[in-house]
Amino acid sequence: MKLNELKRAEAKAQEDFQLANRKATELEGKSKAAKAKTEEARLEHKRLRKAAKQAKKLALAAEEQAAEQRRVWEKAQKRLGKALKKLAKAKSGGAKKAAKAATKPQQTKPAKPSAIKLSTAALKAQKAAVTSQSPLATPEAVAPTPTRPPV
Repeated sequence: MKLNELKRAEAKAQEDFQLANRKATELEGKSKAAKAKTEEARLEHKRLRKAAKQAKKLALAAEEQAAEQRRVWEKAQKRLGKALKKLAKAKSGGAKKAAKAATKPQQTKPAKPSAIKLSTAALKAQKAAVTSQSPLATPEAVAPTPTRPPV
C-alpha cells in the first residue's frame, strides 16, 4: 500500500511540476509583453518630449519673427508719419510763400540790353521758321478729331 501511495504522490508531484512549468512559461510571456509595452511607452514618451521641445522652439522663433515684423512695421509707420508731416509742412509752407508773394509785389531787375537783343533775334528766327513751314504741318491746318460723335 505504501508503494501505491508513493506512486500516486509521485504522479501528483509530476502533475504539479508540469502545471508550475506552464504557469512559469505563461508568466514569462506576460513579463516579456509587459516589458515590450513599457519600452514602447518609454519611446513614445521620448518622441512626445522631443516633439514638444521642437514645438516650443518653433513657437519662440515665430514670436521672435512676429516681434521683428512689428518693429519693422512700426519703423515704417514712423517714417510714413514723418514724411506726411514734412509733406504737410511743405504744402502749408508753399501756400504761405505764395500768399506772401501775392501780398508783396516782386521787384524785378531790369534786363540787360544784350539780353533784349538776343531775345528779339530769337523771336525773329522763330517767326522765320514758322513762315517757312507748309500750311499742312501747322497745328491750325489739321482738323481736330471730334471727341464725341455728332447727334
